[in-house]
Amino acid sequence: MKLIIATIKPFKLEEVREALTSIGVRGMMVTEIKGFGSQSGHTEIYRGAEYAVNFVPKVKLEIVVNAAMADEVVATIASTAKTDKIGDGKIFVLDVESALRVRTGETNDDAI
Repeated sequence: MKLIIATIKPFKLEEVREALTSIGVRGMMVTEIKGFGSQSGHTEIYRGAEYAVNFVPKVKLEIVVNAAMADEVVATIASTAKTDKIGDGKIFVLDVESALRVRTGETNDDAI
């Protein structure tokens, strides 16, 4: 099993969710986050005063899939979330040692 962690722009969330659902992803966790990378924030004007926005709003997706499906999920997220502008996000893939569905007691691939 693989854990895929992706950070994307918030306005891309629904489009990415639909694309993942269409390839068979049955669930994901979504968290609103703030961060910075290459774009390292920007400046905005609020009530006539200019101030720096050091952290940019993002959405973090966490998806656990069987290992055979991981490459397809990564490719789907990357192609759907891409805007060709700085700040499109990152995708990380990690190994998952075990999984347990609390309600039924199912484990590993059966739990996801």
